[in-house]
Amino acid sequence: MRLRAQVAQQGAGQHAWVLWRYWMAREFKTRYAGSVLGLAWAFVQPVATLAIFYVLFGRLLAVRVPGLDTNQGYLLHLLAGLAVWLPFTDSIGRGVGSLAAYEDFLRKQPMPSEILPAVSVGGSLPVMAVAYVLLLALAMAQGLGPSAAWLLVPVLVLTQLVLTLGLTLFLSMAHFLWRDVGSFVAFATQLWFYLTPVVYPLSQVPESYHVWYLLNPVACLVLVVQGVVLGMPMMSGLVPALALWVLLLGCGGWWFFRSMKSALGEAL
Repeated sequence: MRLRAQVAQQGAGQHAWVLWRYWMAREFKTRYAGSVLGLAWAFVQPVATLAIFYVLFGRLLAVRVPGLDTNQGYLLHLLAGLAVWLPFTDSIGRGVGSLAAYEDFLRKQPMPSEILPAVSVGGSLPVMAVAYVLLLALAMAQGLGPSAAWLLVPVLVLTQLVLTLGLTLFLSMAHFLWRDVGSFVAFATQLWFYLTPVVYPLSQVPESYHVWYLLNPVACLVLVVQGVVLGMPMMSGLVPALALWVLLLGCGGWWFFRSMKSALGEAL
């Protein structure tokens, strides 16, 4: 009743914003319900993941990052990759089944269905914020910043959100229509991780294969973040490729979702 009253008092343009805020509050309450640490898990997750990969690859396997002259070069490289990868997979993992999970609710209480995938993306914001803050703080501690290039960090965060939202919209609708999509995404995400230079630097990949990374939108974003924040060299065509992926996934995902809403309505 309270939500309906708020929506009734707002204009049509603010309808979706009110619903998104309501569902975001609901998302955080349900996600951390019964948890002792609560929202602190947004800090624990990236730090624990960072520690595991750093010990395995940075210490035991002694991976080094050429072109990054600092004592903790691999740690910075790893954190730059995880700042992109962890929020991305969190959003996709929760968002792909968001429409199917609330199918009965959408049938009984009609609302803009794109709110649900958008909430999955919004739920990853605390993890993203923690990861980027850690990255910038550690980079400054290692003497790599701040620099003028860091002014582009908000643009990169916005780029990450657009890419993630576009793909989440596409996959959530595709999974609702074809339920095999969820299983495929779970498998593809594992493979995707190793096709993205997160735990290994691109310099360890033969140069003849570098161009193939331009076909990986997450890899493009990771490499640009490493270039902007850490000052690592960026290969030719990287920024145009990232811009093209933003257009294809951001606009394409939104177009697919909107064009298939009639099929969603019929199924409900």
